[in-house]
Amino acid sequence: MAGAELGFHHATVRNARLLHQKKHRQQQRCFLVEGAQVLEEALAGNARIERVFALPGAISEHLAGSLRTAGAEIHDVDRRTIESLAQTQTPQPVVGVIRFLHRDIAELERLVPREAAASVLVLPDLADPGNAGTLIRSAAAFGANAVCVGAHAVEPYNDKVVRASIGALFRVPLLVYDDWLSFARHARAADLAIVGTAAEGSDVRSVTLPQRAALLVGQERRGLAGIPAEDLNLVVSVPQAPGIESLNASVAGSIVLYELARSHGLAGRAARENK
Repeated sequence: MAGAELGFHHATVRNARLLHQKKHRQQQRCFLVEGAQVLEEALAGNARIERVFALPGAISEHLAGSLRTAGAEIHDVDRRTIESLAQTQTPQPVVGVIRFLHRDIAELERLVPREAAASVLVLPDLADPGNAGTLIRSAAAFGANAVCVGAHAVEPYNDKVVRASIGALFRVPLLVYDDWLSFARHARAADLAIVGTAAEGSDVRSVTLPQRAALLVGQERRGLAGIPAEDLNLVVSVPQAPGIESLNASVAGSIVLYELARSHGLAGRAARENK
């Protein structure tokens, strides 16, 4: 499959191992993924795959051919090396290095053409990586045009976010923004109504959801704190049985994403079409 096997201490392996840390991801503009299936999703999403490390025989010839065609280097490594690159207790036999995917928030208007219904998931400061990854997966499943991540949210290339998204990170455009004022300005330019989720909001079943919406899912404990009330066009909640602890961010956000998709015919739309 590849040339000579790269050892544990090889410079290429060491550089990849540094990507476990956010500061090195930022410096190299790359992140790690695990598993052949995720690499297939990355190829389908036109992600730039720099290199792949794999146990001998772990990648099919078909996938290896596709990776090489896309410009990826493929390196055989031993089990000790693959375990040092992976970030799970039971590592996959394949680890890939992929270039950052995100774009600037200035591209938002292009991704939500005015002649159509649209939904955008916005994570201003969501901290939990599992919730963030699950919400990205839901955004892709329910036809969202983009996912927008604020500077105070969990890094979208955190390994737990990547794993929780189960490949959806490559199916929906990812945008980042530095501050709320910047996002709000671009959302208005894109003719998006800003919809927040909060326990004190209106029952999502009883309101008319805007045809073009940016759905905010905030920090688990702080909710929409820090978001100016005058910037919110609507705040909705998901009703539940009394006496039950409130739904976590990923569950509540996913339900509202589904309601937006159901109301305006977005469900089933392939998020890749928006790329």
